[in-house]
Amino acid sequence: MNQPINSVLKKFTQRQVLFYFITNVIINALVPYFGFDDLNTVYMFRGEHPVARFFLPMSLLLPLCITIDILNKTTALLEKKQLVTVLPPKKIKIRFMLKTAFLNAIITLILTLAAMLGIQACLPENYSFNGILLSILSGILAGGMAVFFTLQPIHKVKKLYPH
Repeated sequence: MNQPINSVLKKFTQRQVLFYFITNVIINALVPYFGFDDLNTVYMFRGEHPVARFFLPMSLLLPLCITIDILNKTTALLEKKQLVTVLPPKKIKIRFMLKTAFLNAIITLILTLAAMLGIQACLPENYSFNGILLSILSGILAGGMAVFFTLQPIHKVKKLYPH
């Protein structure tokens, strides 16, 4: 007898959120920490190791990779457990995954860049940040993005496959 979609997806979602949150917090906090030359003077856009060097790629790649991965895993799980009766062709699933992932990535990149430019415009000239605090902020931001971009695609899949 098949389990309802919600109970299967609830367990799956909890595991995935925990996995993505922990790995992204650790990785995205440690990489900037060890990447900054001088932890006392880190600039937003200038210098050899600015904040933008870490935040902008993260804001593009993290949503893109997590969205594709979680959509792939979710649809594979539903197919494996035979919880859906009507499945779209593979070409349509791939198009949906890529469209969702690129949309998430582009929107996140634009919002991150806009926030960084807004902060830069409000700061005095030659203002520098503390690298340790930026590393912690990077980890927290990555963890939040990981949780959001794990839950959002699963919610979309639930809408596509009504139970």
